[in-house]
Amino acid sequence: MKTLVVLLCATSILAWAKDTPVDVEVKATHAVTHEDQSSGAIVRKGLMGDNAPTRQVESFNLDTVINGEHVLLVCDDPKACESPALGTYKGEMKHDKWIKLTFRLPLSKKEVSRQYKIAGSW
Repeated sequence: MKTLVVLLCATSILAWAKDTPVDVEVKATHAVTHEDQSSGAIVRKGLMGDNAPTRQVESFNLDTVINGEHVLLVCDDPKACESPALGTYKGEMKHDKWIKLTFRLPLSKKEVSRQYKIAGSW
């Protein structure tokens, strides 16, 4: 019985998807607007009902090159996504569906990490 528990634990750990580090080269950015999805907006919507006014948030989708492939990344972060400068950044591929991209904001040099969904190619 003890060996069975150890075997089950070992296989579950090995089966768990690992985050893969990747280099993400940003070639272009595209501004898009969507409904605010922050926690405050969700609470306001719950309190005021479905017809409550919501604010629009500007976000940016990215045309990138990852491992030699042209990849369209769509902002999947509830805070919205800033526009990174064109260049190469470090990222983490999560479950072959998302990229967590880390970059510095202009002027403030604050480092931020944003979640992008892989949406196809360009």
